Amino acid sequence: MSENAEKKDKDIKIVELCRVPREDEALAIESLLASCNIKCILQSDITRSVYPFTIDGLAEVSILVSERDFEKSRGIINKR
Repeated sequence: MSENAEKKDKDIKIVELCRVPREDEALAIESLLASCNIKCILQSDITRSVYPFTIDGLAEVSILVSERDFEKSRGIINKR
């Protein structure tokens, strides 16, 4: 990898696009963004369990995108 490419990767800022209450919603948004060539990161404090319910937003999933893709991403999810 060239020095310029390494520097570019280090300079990427990650911002929170939105939060959703369930993982399946986050996966749908991830797929939608991917179809528009936007990479995202799903972040959650979910403790995996056999119980299919959540309490008081404990299973919220944050969807993170690069700062340069933020406006485009927000426009995409607001259209849907």
